[in-house]
Amino acid sequence: MNSSQENRLHDILEMLEKGVRNVYSKDEWQNYLKAMSRFHSYSSRNSLLIYMQKPDARLVAGYRLWNTQFNRQVRKGEKGIRILAPMRSKVIEKDTDEKKQIITGFRPVSVFDISQTDGDPVPVNLCEQLTSEVDDYSLFIEALELVSPVPVHFREIEDTSLGFYNRKEKEIVVRRGMSESQSVKTLLHEITHALLHDEKGNDDRVRKEIEAESVAYAVSSYYGIDTSAYSFSYIALWSNDQETAVLKDSLATIQKTSDHLIRLINHVRNPVPGSRNRKPAEYRM
Repeated sequence: MNSSQENRLHDILEMLEKGVRNVYSKDEWQNYLKAMSRFHSYSSRNSLLIYMQKPDARLVAGYRLWNTQFNRQVRKGEKGIRILAPMRSKVIEKDTDEKKQIITGFRPVSVFDISQTDGDPVPVNLCEQLTSEVDDYSLFIEALELVSPVPVHFREIEDTSLGFYNRKEKEIVVRRGMSESQSVKTLLHEITHALLHDEKGNDDRVRKEIEAESVAYAVSSYYGIDTSAYSFSYIALWSNDQETAVLKDSLATIQKTSDHLIRLINHVRNPVPGSRNRKPAEYRM
């Protein structure tokens, strides 16, 4: 890496440090989660970098890729979005003599949003991933029941809670009779608890709630489900007391879990032709 690349890398890392704190503010959090849901397959660092530089980005690719794969041209004068690309080296494993690739560092690269390009229409399947809406909630609930790692039950709940994950019985219970969007949001919230927070104890209970609510919000946003009722009034208060490393780790957890759930939901909603079983084989992330 030459000195110019090193300077750009330094600038990107500084931007990340500043951005981690900023994004946890009350006003920024929901906007960031919406953007992150559009780039759920990117690392938490790169989705944050994209959001900080172009919050309205929808689909990004490198200069050459736009031209060669999509037959689109980046417009003259457009400023690239700087992200981090891994540098890989091949090493030989001891005892097996097999070669494998390892990440040895990161280098700065520039990508451009589709709004910065002109040319052929983007393939329909890519557009659908960015703007898909859920028209039939009953089918979407069925998909969520299929991806849940534990059984889901809709029934009356005696207290005021909308739903809960029962660690002892290994089940999720959602209040019967709620609105469709509230049912989806609650079920996503509890599925996240089942995936991430199966251990007993109340250590950092607020963080667990933030992670569950954030994943539910991001996944809902991806599928175009109304997310206006979400509230993150406690996000800034919690983040003010945390070290930056903790905040970064929580960002990564939210991104990884959202990506995991979106991929599973897409799998069961659009199963491989000829498959007899829509149930995902496993839930490890």
